[in-house]
Amino acid sequence: FNDDRVILERFFNFKPRHVEVQVMADGHGNALYFSERDCSVQRRYQKIIEEAPAPGLTAEESKYIGEMAVRAALAVGYKSAGTVEFIMDTERNFYFMEMNTRLQVEHPITEYVTGVDLVELQ
Repeated sequence: FNDDRVILERFFNFKPRHVEVQVMADGHGNALYFSERDCSVQRRYQKIIEEAPAPGLTAEESKYIGEMAVRAALAVGYKSAGTVEFIMDTERNFYFMEMNTRLQVEHPITEYVTGVDLVELQ
């Protein structure tokens, strides 16, 4: 439309998945990701069930989404713990949704799966 005021969003018409990745960055160009979490089961926009690692993701998809989360954090010079959220469509494409610049209430799931104390690490 050649108009900066117009924003287009992709429409997902069938069972998209909400997958998020825990990241940690030091603000000096170093970042890493931890296990992804699937939080697709929601009610009234609130997460009801979180699963980690996300069920049904291949090792390649898990690595890809983790690397994309790290790239997002590094692109903005992020420092500390954060959560990068994606939507995955039925064709298994990932789309950036948002980044939460804090540990979320769900972080103990990642701590349990990885054995890493994220609160201490940040």
